[in-house]
Amino acid sequence: MSIITISFITTVLFVFLSYTSISKSLKNQYIHESESVLQQSTNYFSYQFLNVENILEKLSEELTVESDNIFGTLQFYEQLIPSSSTIFMGLENGKYYYSSKQLYPKSYKVVEQEWYKNINKSEGVTWTKPYMDYLTPEIIISASMPITHNGLHGVVAIHFKIDKISEMISESRIGEDGLVMLLDGNGTILANRDNYLIGESIIHPQQEKLLEQSFDQLVPYSIDNKEYLIQTKAISQNGMSILTAISEEELRNELVKSLLPIVLTGILSLLIFGTMAYVGLLKVIKPLKKLIDLMSSVELGNYNVYAKEKDYLEVHQLTKGFNSMIHGLKKRDQELNHTYNEIKKTEKQLRVKYEELKESEEKIQHLAAYDSLTGLLNRRSIMQLLNQTIENNNGELYKAIIFLDLDNFKTVNDSLGHSTGDHLIVEVAQRLNNLTAKRKDVARISGDEFILICHDLHSESESEQIAQEITALFEEPIIIDSKQLNVTASVGVAIYPSHATTTEELLKIADMAMYQAKHFGKNCYKVFDETVKREVDEKVEIELGIGECLRNNKFELFFQPLFNVQQGRVTNVEALLRTKSSALSKFNIFQIIQTAEITGQILEIDQWVIREACRSIQRINEHMEDPLHISVNISALHIMQQDFVKNIKTILEETGVEPGWIDLEITETSLMESFDLNIAKLFELKELGISLHLDDFGTGYSSLNYLNRLPIDHVKIDKSFVDKMLQSEKDSKMVETIIALSHNIGLQVVAEGVEHEDQFELLASYQCELIQGYYISKPVNYETIIRFIQNQNINHMSI
Repeated sequence: MSIITISFITTVLFVFLSYTSISKSLKNQYIHESESVLQQSTNYFSYQFLNVENILEKLSEELTVESDNIFGTLQFYEQLIPSSSTIFMGLENGKYYYSSKQLYPKSYKVVEQEWYKNINKSEGVTWTKPYMDYLTPEIIISASMPITHNGLHGVVAIHFKIDKISEMISESRIGEDGLVMLLDGNGTILANRDNYLIGESIIHPQQEKLLEQSFDQLVPYSIDNKEYLIQTKAISQNGMSILTAISEEELRNELVKSLLPIVLTGILSLLIFGTMAYVGLLKVIKPLKKLIDLMSSVELGNYNVYAKEKDYLEVHQLTKGFNSMIHGLKKRDQELNHTYNEIKKTEKQLRVKYEELKESEEKIQHLAAYDSLTGLLNRRSIMQLLNQTIENNNGELYKAIIFLDLDNFKTVNDSLGHSTGDHLIVEVAQRLNNLTAKRKDVARISGDEFILICHDLHSESESEQIAQEITALFEEPIIIDSKQLNVTASVGVAIYPSHATTTEELLKIADMAMYQAKHFGKNCYKVFDETVKREVDEKVEIELGIGECLRNNKFELFFQPLFNVQQGRVTNVEALLRTKSSALSKFNIFQIIQTAEITGQILEIDQWVIREACRSIQRINEHMEDPLHISVNISALHIMQQDFVKNIKTILEETGVEPGWIDLEITETSLMESFDLNIAKLFELKELGISLHLDDFGTGYSSLNYLNRLPIDHVKIDKSFVDKMLQSEKDSKMVETIIALSHNIGLQVVAEGVEHEDQFELLASYQCELIQGYYISKPVNYETIIRFIQNQNINHMSI
């Protein structure tokens, strides 16, 4: 018995020491691997993000308003950043450039993007939180930096696809079951090796302190109900962090594998010693048999027997061993009871966790399908729904796909703030939900754009009734915070299956019809037809042609002289836009400018015209004893830009032209929107020495109150008045009155569209200062206008 006890104790002690040593060694091995991966991953991301910040700083210095090829510059720098990343540049006016060849839709509003909101916050690099990409359902993170110099005001940004920049993490591992994760600032998992728990947050209220301690040391932590030893390290640039986790279960399994040979050796030893003990036991019980024989002898009356006490020591040890066994069984029952209670507690916690996960999943599903502001369906959901309804449609009934865009919504945001804009969007969503159509689905797909699908229509005419009802919704003003907003909408309608049978085509042609409604003056609806398609295709063709002209310098200036009646010579010329591009040869300049105003390209055209006009008049006046003035038309959209005056100043400084040689022509209608703000800009231009002309006078508001408040020098009588003044005395008196009124308030007058000598003589008799038209000269190129001015002969005009 003693031999068995000693061998058992020795084996247990050996296994215990082996367990302690192997456990420590294995843990150190895993910790070393974890720290190595953590350091390498952190260094990798820090280097990548630092490199991005350096590139953004170089880009912000290199990109200027005069950059010949902004797109090429963005593509060049894109080669220096991680693959599948994109560089974006957004300007304050909403225009944007991007290095990717993928086309973003017109509905993409750059000023609403998180990365763009850095424009007025900081001069350094700002990192966004991870968010969903506009086009593809992929998680991205953006680094952005404002550009506020060299005439450029905007933001340049680099977008990363999380799954692409996280490839190093995808290849990293700690053991077989360990984790390496990229976390955002809120503890949400962005990337790991097997896309495990992507989008889940690992921060739980009961474990927040443990997670904080993991930045300094290795701590036990539960992830997805599995136990790990975790350690984290922050990425300094953007608040993200790397987490490494050692699986405690894997540690235990590896420990068991290492201990198994030792345990088997111990068992073998016990068997050997057990055999020896059995042989010894036979020898031990021999005294007991002898004792029985002695007791039998006593029973027969033999009292002369004697049992030696030392022969029966094993019986005493057996009794003691039995008592120890009873004590051990009692202790085991107590431990089993404690374990049972712990299991019940864990089961309860698991149930609570399950309910939390279920609730989180429901929230995520709702966010993925619905617009967070209005509660309407989002773009992805409405497209899926339309796909499903088309697949299940039996073809007997019609569907109306209605595209709605609020008119001048940007003005509401700019003048009243984004909070008012959000309240307006919510109110519009409620009104659309209250339409009388029985079966309809309503979605908000971007800032101020909505899509309605009306099902089970028995005729195409029903779609027009619905469109009329939608436009009628905006007849009543919308009240937001005691402010009355007179909002209108442009509505485009496509009909299934008459116009198209696929989701993409239906949405595309509904969008076309909506833009056609805007073209017709907004606040109306348009049902798609072939005329709409042709006009939209024409607009697209013009838009592409304008882009080609801007990139390849295919625009040119023509000049039309203005004859000064009092001085008897040409004192002014007007700069007029023309194109040398074959892509735009079949379109007149009015169509080109009208399309440019719709697409926003008019801003870049305006700046090109002003700059070229300044350079041209600089060269013209080098040959003139008395310098000439040059007139340039300014678009309404350009005046509305915050940096309008700044752009003019920059061009004057770049060209070195005298501001007094420049006349800017502005229409009445362009001033009426945000009148007080625009008039302040005109006063700034006057302070620079620039002369201001009010173009198309008499065709707009023509309010004497406004006229008296404007800091203008000339009014320009529209051609429509000049054409009629010889045909009726009433029209003639109207022209004479305009000239007299202008003179009485200190303004000079320009008459345009003068084509005949009789018109010229009558205007001269009214003391009109400047006369412009084909009677003087048609618009000509630079070389011709130089010759005309140098060789002008007033006698041929028969004045």
